[in-house]
Amino acid sequence: MSDPLDEAFAAYLRACDEGRIVSRDEFLGQYPAELASRLAELMRVADSLDAIVTAASDESSGDVPPASVGAEVAVIEPSTDAAGASDETVQWEPTGASAAAVGNGDNRDHDMSAGGGRPTKNSTLPTTRGSGRQGGPNLPYDLGDYTLLNVLGRGGMGVVYLAQQKGLGRQVAVKMIRSGMLATEAEVRRFVMEAQAAAALEHRNIVSVYQSGYLDGHYYFSMEYVPGIDLAKLIDQAPLAPRLAARYVRDVARAIHHAHLRGVLHRDLKPANVLITPDDEVRVTDFGLAKQTDTDSSVTGSGTAIGTPSYMAPEQASGYSDRVRVQSDVYSLGALLFAALTGRAPFGGESVMQTLMQVIHQPAPSIRSLIADLPEDLETIVAKCLEKSPEDRYRTAAELADELDAFLDERPIAARPRPPHIRLRDWLKQVPLVAALSGRRIVEPSPEHRRFQAAMLGLFILVPLMLAGAFSLRQYGATRVPKVVRIAGGLDGGMYDAFSRELGQRIGANLGVDVQVFPTAGSLENRDSVLAGDVHLAPMQFGALGSDELCIVAPLLFEAVHILVRRDSPIEHVDQIASHEIAVGPSSSGSRLATEMVLESLGLPPESAPRKIVPWPDLITVGNRTDNRADDGLPAVAIICIGKRSGLVEAMLAESGGWRLLPLGNAIEISVQHPTLRPMTIAAADYPAAGLPPAGISTVGTTAFLVSRLRAPDRLVMAALEAVYQPPTPIDGLIPRDRATEWQGLGFHPAAKRFFADEATAENRSEK
Repeated sequence: MSDPLDEAFAAYLRACDEGRIVSRDEFLGQYPAELASRLAELMRVADSLDAIVTAASDESSGDVPPASVGAEVAVIEPSTDAAGASDETVQWEPTGASAAAVGNGDNRDHDMSAGGGRPTKNSTLPTTRGSGRQGGPNLPYDLGDYTLLNVLGRGGMGVVYLAQQKGLGRQVAVKMIRSGMLATEAEVRRFVMEAQAAAALEHRNIVSVYQSGYLDGHYYFSMEYVPGIDLAKLIDQAPLAPRLAARYVRDVARAIHHAHLRGVLHRDLKPANVLITPDDEVRVTDFGLAKQTDTDSSVTGSGTAIGTPSYMAPEQASGYSDRVRVQSDVYSLGALLFAALTGRAPFGGESVMQTLMQVIHQPAPSIRSLIADLPEDLETIVAKCLEKSPEDRYRTAAELADELDAFLDERPIAARPRPPHIRLRDWLKQVPLVAALSGRRIVEPSPEHRRFQAAMLGLFILVPLMLAGAFSLRQYGATRVPKVVRIAGGLDGGMYDAFSRELGQRIGANLGVDVQVFPTAGSLENRDSVLAGDVHLAPMQFGALGSDELCIVAPLLFEAVHILVRRDSPIEHVDQIASHEIAVGPSSSGSRLATEMVLESLGLPPESAPRKIVPWPDLITVGNRTDNRADDGLPAVAIICIGKRSGLVEAMLAESGGWRLLPLGNAIEISVQHPTLRPMTIAAADYPAAGLPPAGISTVGTTAFLVSRLRAPDRLVMAALEAVYQPPTPIDGLIPRDRATEWQGLGFHPAAKRFFADEATAENRSEK
């Protein structure tokens, strides 16, 4: 009894020889499922053996490159594009295979498919005599109204022949399914769709389709024969001049826009599918991967990456056929222009998968990095076409054609170059570490990105070390005390000078260092000396502060504005001092600073109340003079800002001094105008010999502070604070330590903040 599997396989071989099989699936459908499954496996084994024999024959004859064939393995038929990279037409499908063939017969659109092979019987593929290839009758070969003369090219799915149309006596190109009567259903469907898509288009830059049919077990269609050269071969010779490349791609864009208006997406635009006629015109061919947008019909589904990797859009490379749209062809047009200008595709990895990953994840290289003298407008056009997001590209192929027209006519283009910060952002995204942190995938980082990452990692290691070193230096600086401590004083013999000398003695004794005290003209000079780094510490009035480099060590005392007039003067009120000369302190002193604020509030500019700098000791002797006082050269008014109970003022108010105090009635208004001044009262007890009213007299005043730079060592600041509050007090009227917290809103040195915070904590504990 014969084996049913053997009988079925024999019947299959007879049907193949007699040309009675339209598709393998229909043949298998005649048998039960189990037998059909075993028969299909046997067919795949036969396919493999037949393909190996055919490949060996092809390799020995040198006709075409050998194919890697086998059951359930990928079939790759590589060719070389303009950049020397693989230019495969790629399809990922569970079964079936297809590719497109160029209208002029150049075989550059090979395909990669997954699934079982198919037998290639001698009766299915017409070929040339003496080629060494088995498969079909010898040429010339009659196919109805056509005489096939020779092979123009072969693709993964189709074979294109130069043919003579008998009835019209013209040369045409005839395309047939390469696997003939054994073509799968998917191959037939794709072949028919190509013919229908191309036949629906009538444009001077698109290869015309004349007729389609089915004869002798073969599907075929005839189309316009275009002599000349395809763009890929032209680019192989040399990259094109910018204007020539722009013109070619503009015409291709016009043709593709025509197809888009009729609901056809090309999906496989590349240099090999653009023909250049002897009249230097372009023709677009090969709609083998076309898609009808109006019916959403496609021979692929979601998850299928179909097209040529180096020229397909990212959404196409991702396998989302439902996301392919007009802008996908616009992307391919940009890649086409890129290749025409540079001689290479925008992307090209060592493998198909690597190329697909580059297309999906990596930004297109800057074309001016390859062609430095390329016009900027052309670079902008290419970059806009090659944007990863479809929404960022030109909306239509017509828009792209208009932009290229503007470039060719030397008119401004509408697109704008990408802003530098966007280019920098996209460049940083390609750094492997940045990509990993952002969840992106980098296929092959450039050497520049690798070097940048290495530098970043180096910084990540160095920065903590640098911070640790800076902290150590800060700690060292906080504890290091200069070998010589320099302190600014004030006017020779004045209150600041006396305080600074006493402070210096105490710091020197406490720290065991040398201390130098320098006499100055007052607060403003002290401020400048501290900022310049000439001194470490200095007393000065609040109004002299105002730099972020300065910080307070301790509040020292309140200083009141004393308005004094000569006893022999008729002046009884501050409003009467206008037109009188006023004795003031040096321009760098804090006293002069406060005096000018008061006189400004009183509306007394130098023109109406002349200022005269007079050494303060000279004013004490006014009361002892009995000669012509109008000729002694001393002013009738003196304004001094100094601590209350000042020995200088006390001597001037004595009977022998010859001076008396005037109240400042509008003290509140003055303090509002000048916030560094505050209302203040000079009590009768402050100057018993002056005969002041029991309630005292009103005036304004300010506060004197001990000041340092922000970078002053903590240890020096702490030593200064201990010296200030070390009994006996180094200055009359010193503000107690427990009241220093009233100024904590000001910019205190960090060590001083800790010092007074400890004091406040101690007070709280004592109260509890």
